[in-house]
Amino acid sequence: MNHNLLYEKTISYLRDLHARESMRLGWYRQWQNHDKIKRLRERKSIHTAFLHDLLRKRGLKPAWYSRWFYIMGHAFGFFTALLPNSLASKIENTLETWILIRYEKYLKQLQLDNNLRSMIEAIQLKKLNHNEPAVDVLKFLEICISNEENLLKS
Repeated sequence: MNHNLLYEKTISYLRDLHARESMRLGWYRQWQNHDKIKRLRERKSIHTAFLHDLLRKRGLKPAWYSRWFYIMGHAFGFFTALLPNSLASKIENTLETWILIRYEKYLKQLQLDNNLRSMIEAIQLKKLNHNEPAVDVLKFLEICISNEENLLKS
């Protein structure tokens, strides 16, 4: 199992998640005076801050498209705010479903990588010199998926 490959995959997922959370944060900032949207903005701010902290701890820069996603999120949010609430809600649910699918895909892949690393360590009876994917990334994805599922149920 190649340490660099696992590290690069984890980093790629972190950067992508950061960019997508930035887009959603920009989108939610355009909506006004809804309790649900206020909770979403708060939660997305927490997600974005956690991802930014993970990137900082690892000495990484956000993905090159992160700023563009944030700007697109603002533009998308502005135009969505002009739509009727029922249509805006459908668009929001569609976006949340797509994001949930992506998060679940990332989590499955990282869990498989983690399990494979654990099996290799068990066979060799020693720890490998890397710890990717990190437990904090897996935990964060589980929290994000739980939040998304709760959001779609409400």
